[in-house]
Amino acid sequence: MRLFGCVCGQFHSSAAGMGMAGGEQRVAVPVPFYVIEHPDGVTLFDCGLPTSLAEPEDRLLSALRSQGLDVTFAPDETVASHLERLDIDPARVRQVVVSHLHFDHVGGLHQVPNATVVVQRAEWEAGFDEDLAARYFLRKRLFDLGHEVQLIDGEHDLFGDGRVVCIPTPGHTPGHQSVRIRSASGDHILVGDACYNGEAAETRQFPEFSDHAAMNRSLDALLALRAPDTVMVFGHDADQWGAAPVLPNARA
Repeated sequence: MRLFGCVCGQFHSSAAGMGMAGGEQRVAVPVPFYVIEHPDGVTLFDCGLPTSLAEPEDRLLSALRSQGLDVTFAPDETVASHLERLDIDPARVRQVVVSHLHFDHVGGLHQVPNATVVVQRAEWEAGFDEDLAARYFLRKRLFDLGHEVQLIDGEHDLFGDGRVVCIPTPGHTPGHQSVRIRSASGDHILVGDACYNGEAAETRQFPEFSDHAAMNRSLDALLALRAPDTVMVFGHDADQWGAAPVLPNARA
């Protein structure tokens, strides 16, 4: 089984907004997603940004900019482009394990039309709850696209062989989940937005809208799972990508 990490554009935000020192200083952070080539089929963990964000007049992009968040997103950074470089037809992606329903984690769903969406029940239900969706910024038009949906409750062994295990890590959103993957690349815990980066794992500076008590419990539980050779891959950590990416990718 092989695991790849791909960067689908970048955010430009305040350091404080990403749980980092530096206050209002602007930082650029990656928007990653992950490709799992398992003998039983290709699976993604998250699927990056919607392709519409590459258009300057996109309404979501305008809304983000009004909130102090900008995006750079090149045509060759889309989910489909990364998959094609890996010689994977997007139409044969079997499933997408969704960490949560934010636009930068489900935005590419429209590029993998035949995939089953694997999501925690609490997260999916929050996406259809008007109050919770508004509080946590869950935009239904980006994830309610007619895919088959597999709702899971708690820990879930995706293939039944212990190699891809979903781990509930609520707090960032009501049903956020992370994934532990044991592959040819080693033992990795894909944290998702249970923690944006290594610095935030130390400072515990989390987004204002999130449930901080739940995030602390979830992060403590993830950290307790680490073995000596386990690599934690955080949701938006610039130090883990760039010249020496934490995972192999199609450009390497």
